[in-house]
Amino acid sequence: MTRIVLEVPQDKDLELLLALLERLNIRVIQRTSEKKKPAPAKDDQAFILKGLPAREDFEGFVRDFEESRKDRPLPGRGN
Repeated sequence: MTRIVLEVPQDKDLELLLALLERLNIRVIQRTSEKKKPAPAKDDQAFILKGLPAREDFEGFVRDFEESRKDRPLPGRGN
């Protein structure tokens, strides 16, 4: 016996695959993962910018933030 684990991202593809496996008389044990994929970086950036006050340039914000943190002693930073 051989076991194969498949991840099917789209429901319509899953339905097609299950129909094929049934026709071929292949036993299926179906489990659904509850894990969510991390949002793409572009979505994260848009979410962060939405909550920030009037900053369209995210990279500029990051530079300003890092500059403001340089004078603070932080663990792992050789001050």
